[in-house]
Amino acid sequence: MRMIKSVALALLQCISIFVLSAQQPNIEITLDNSIHIQYPYDDVIMLPNGDLQFYDINADVGSIQVTGFQYKVQTNTLTDVIQIGNITGIQGECHFELRTQRFGKFYSVYSVYQYPDSYNPQGLVVLKLDANDLAYRIIDDMGYSAGSALFRTEIVAEDTFIFALEDSLVYYDFTSDTSQTLLEGDAYQCTLEQDKRVYAMPDGHFMYIKDSMMGYDTVPETWIIYDSQGNYQFTKTLTDQLFGVSTIGVSFYNDFNFVNERFYIPNPGITNDEAYLECHFPSPDSLHYYVVPAPGSLNEGDARFVRFGDDRILRSYYDYLAEQTYLYMNHSPLEYNPEPTHWMCIGPFIPQLNIINDYIVTYSIRLENYIFISALCTLDFPAPHSFIFPAPPVDVYLPSIAFSCADKLLFINDSMIYVFHIDFSVSNSDETEVPPVHTLSAYPNPFNPETTISFELSKPGNVVLNIYNLKGELVKKLINNQMSNGKHSIVWEGKDNNGHICSSGVYFYKIESNGRVETKKMLLLK
Repeated sequence: MRMIKSVALALLQCISIFVLSAQQPNIEITLDNSIHIQYPYDDVIMLPNGDLQFYDINADVGSIQVTGFQYKVQTNTLTDVIQIGNITGIQGECHFELRTQRFGKFYSVYSVYQYPDSYNPQGLVVLKLDANDLAYRIIDDMGYSAGSALFRTEIVAEDTFIFALEDSLVYYDFTSDTSQTLLEGDAYQCTLEQDKRVYAMPDGHFMYIKDSMMGYDTVPETWIIYDSQGNYQFTKTLTDQLFGVSTIGVSFYNDFNFVNERFYIPNPGITNDEAYLECHFPSPDSLHYYVVPAPGSLNEGDARFVRFGDDRILRSYYDYLAEQTYLYMNHSPLEYNPEPTHWMCIGPFIPQLNIINDYIVTYSIRLENYIFISALCTLDFPAPHSFIFPAPPVDVYLPSIAFSCADKLLFINDSMIYVFHIDFSVSNSDETEVPPVHTLSAYPNPFNPETTISFELSKPGNVVLNIYNLKGELVKKLINNQMSNGKHSIVWEGKDNNGHICSSGVYFYKIESNGRVETKKMLLLK
């Protein structure tokens, strides 16, 4: 009986793989709504129901004021601005340290300084915002050391903070406003070549790190790991010299989660000035890491890692020397698949990467007079499904942020909210007639300086392939001859018929064969 079940299960898996390979994705992105944001704000988060919550937080000497408003996605309306809270009784001047969304809430931490000592903090103000509900704590009965609280404060649960103080590691309960000391004395103190760090991990663990400062590659690092309740788990000592030329980053990022059972810790300084650690817990008392260096050149940073299906990762890096962003696709985990299988240059812009569902990741960019959105699908990667939406002219270096919820992408830029609908379906390729030209794509897209246009002919015939600009003017003749059936590709180097380099912008590649015409868009970025 067990053998029959095993064979049946294997057969079902084979059928599933076959059916999946026969499916072709159909993706359409449309602009549903847009609205102007007429109120000032500092931060925005997405609420569990898909609405957006905006906050405006103003810190002054002795007080912090919090106002806010919401965007209702179902009605495409903004609520009025309301006064969420006014925090007073702060003995000093507040300096912003960190803001982040965790556990469905928004957290903000401020250090408090008193004149004339403008270097050593005398306390902290911790804010927790749940939509329009504010809770806060003024903590001034702990000893704080010199330097930024950014690396020495962590949020490890909805109501739990960790503080690496001057003389002890403190576990703080936000709800009861109580604390307990986890570590102190010689076991806590660093050497002159080390600095104190705390770092939270997505599964609830956190660690206190005696971080070897840059330039001290002979001093080992010590990582002391706890669970989310503050229970000691184990200690890991890192003797690798790489860690003496790096520093542990902070975990206050939107991508603070697992990607295919692994999580990532930024380590500026390793290898090419930037690297990440791919970490996981193979057993409850063991933390395993793998160094993930920047893929290409010096001074790469601002990395993003997002899950792409069940076994792949998309990651983007911004190259400060080349002033270009590159998008890479790796199979997961990176430890066993270090070389990217595909990559593309996106241009001098930092894209917004958003997971739409188990099959689709979008990357969106605000350009001078339009918004570019490309959907990458696990079923036909690397073929892009690219869309361009006209938008009012704007400075392209204004920051953008995007959120995804269900089948919507909410894109915020220049005091505007754009709501895009992503329609996704699949069809069985065996049940549809194969057109004369199919699988037409350009990769990479966006591109600089060249892209490869690929297509497949179901039957032989004369093929005409040309490039046009937005005005419909012919830019480049690529193909006009008889071709056999099968797969073909041709490289366009971004030049016109006269050999001149084309300017940045949207171009169309149009193919004609056997009475059928197909046109797609691509983006040249410089």
